[in-house]
Amino acid sequence: MRTTMTRTTTVLLLSALLVPAAAAQDSTQDVEDRDWAPLSNAMRDVDPDVREYQEHVIILSSPWMEGRLPGTRGAELAREYVESQFAARGLTPPAPGEEPGTLTYRQRFPLGSSSQMLNRQLSVGDMKFKQGADYEMTRLGSDADVSAPLAFVGYGISEGPDGYSDFSEDDDLSGKIAVIFRFEPMGEDGRSLWEDEGWTSRVNLRPKISGVGGLNPEGVILVNPPGADDPRATRLFSSGRQYLGDIPVFMMTPDAAEKMLQATGDTRSIQEWRDHADQGNGIVHLGDTEVTLKGESSVAVTQWGENIMAKVEGRGELEDEYIIIGAHLDHLGMGEFGSNEGPGKLHPGADDNASGVAALIMLAGSLQAAYDEAPEDMPLRDVILIAFDGEESGLNGSRYYVENPVQPLEDLVLMINFDMIGRIEGDRRLSISGTGTGVGMPEWARGHFEASDLVIVESERSSGGSDHTNFLRREIPILFAITPFPLHNDYHTSRDTVDLINYEGGMATSDLFHELAYSAAANPERFEYTSNRRARQRDRQPQRDNAMPRVKFGFRTAADEGEPGLRIVFIREDGAANESGIKVGDRLIGWNDVELEGRRQLIEQLRTHDPGDVVKIRLLRDGREETVDLTLEARD
Repeated sequence: MRTTMTRTTTVLLLSALLVPAAAAQDSTQDVEDRDWAPLSNAMRDVDPDVREYQEHVIILSSPWMEGRLPGTRGAELAREYVESQFAARGLTPPAPGEEPGTLTYRQRFPLGSSSQMLNRQLSVGDMKFKQGADYEMTRLGSDADVSAPLAFVGYGISEGPDGYSDFSEDDDLSGKIAVIFRFEPMGEDGRSLWEDEGWTSRVNLRPKISGVGGLNPEGVILVNPPGADDPRATRLFSSGRQYLGDIPVFMMTPDAAEKMLQATGDTRSIQEWRDHADQGNGIVHLGDTEVTLKGESSVAVTQWGENIMAKVEGRGELEDEYIIIGAHLDHLGMGEFGSNEGPGKLHPGADDNASGVAALIMLAGSLQAAYDEAPEDMPLRDVILIAFDGEESGLNGSRYYVENPVQPLEDLVLMINFDMIGRIEGDRRLSISGTGTGVGMPEWARGHFEASDLVIVESERSSGGSDHTNFLRREIPILFAITPFPLHNDYHTSRDTVDLINYEGGMATSDLFHELAYSAAANPERFEYTSNRRARQRDRQPQRDNAMPRVKFGFRTAADEGEPGLRIVFIREDGAANESGIKVGDRLIGWNDVELEGRRQLIEQLRTHDPGDVVKIRLLRDGREETVDLTLEARD
């Protein structure tokens, strides 16, 4: 079990900066007339809660915290700091500990991993083929430990034009390894017989692999056919989405496949096998000579994230239900990824999101005090406060929580999220979205809005770029607080510093959400989730599902069969993608928490957004996964 208090001298020293207000006043009574100390005089006039809020932001944005990039010592110091603040306020740890029956303030989850293929082999008797030159084991299928005879299945297409078919549903490949060609029937020019330009959809790997996999083979070998007029025909690949969970899928070059097929006793050349397949002559079983496929994939966790969480204990008939208040703790370190100005400078993240975590700490104290002062027989829901990790790299901490909740999600009645609440301007405007996600929530929330010192701008745009998104997808009502769009120019730069924070505004936000959270915790009725925002959109735009998206992102993509996601082939110089650091050659693999497989899916995602929405784009670049924020623009 982890200790509930700070574990390093560093965090003890940081915590010591939080001098109780009364002590601070006592120590300055004899210097009230110091005209030569204007900053000290001004600080004594600041509300104690505002001063404490400020100190939390300063500490979390300190160079000691190294920009709170996961995997750094600074990120761990930030976690320890928040953990110590939760514990000092008397909140209980809610997460299961490492030892049975213990609890901890930390929820650990894998944040980075590496995978590799091990012990790969493709052989026929004494003939062993060379991995990388002759074959690859792909991630389209499972691990392999198979020895079985071959069966040639043409292009692996069950139905094509003019009665073409390589197999029927009645065929059975049990005990055989299926050999299939990429693409589809071709003419002498190596181009499709079924399409004047390019290929038909029958070349897609999913239907090929899944269709042949349905015939119960022991394995599948995908072969590049000879003479195909397509640059992909000269390459082997290993990456890709898994289509078969219990059948291995290998890939071979034409020359290596010819040698393998001839080793069975059949003397046909690979070109003759292509001629056979071009005519749709069906399955050919190739005797009893066995081919061996071996290999396994290994995934190792290279980095761990940790959500820091604490609970204000409820009681009475509502104690089995709960509310979550969250804010992400991580940031960009030295700008190694996601920076809007490039690496090399400390990114303090004062607004993004030390401002939100500071509010979380203040709420831990104020809500615990309110619960302690409430009548003992007053029913109250639990409140779990979570400083999420791994938000900047793809909402990872909140995704892990909804998949591994410490209390059942069906008992979660409301999720509140803070992200960048420190740059409220002179007009005192704060954007709050999500009031329309629960029946009765708008009327309830507006009563609290009117009593606040802030000017609340209600927004239907909840932005998919922060942690509430994962809860919203589970149909849980949310409230999301953020400085109104557009985002300030210091966002994701080294300029997001403490001197630009409006501490009074941040504390006013904390005060407002104290009232909202306490009211929701005591309300006998829970808010029923509603998707009326989408219903209103459908009423205004009946053809929305088929309509052109109202936003653009400033790049074009192309799909590469067998490769994950979409390859970025063009970036508009004056577009949002260029400003976000996206490059030609990057592979777009994720949109917020959605895995992208094709352009149709990308368009579907675009249709859900409005201009100004900020989304998290996950990219593959030089074999490494990176995440960048992209602000969507209005379509011309």
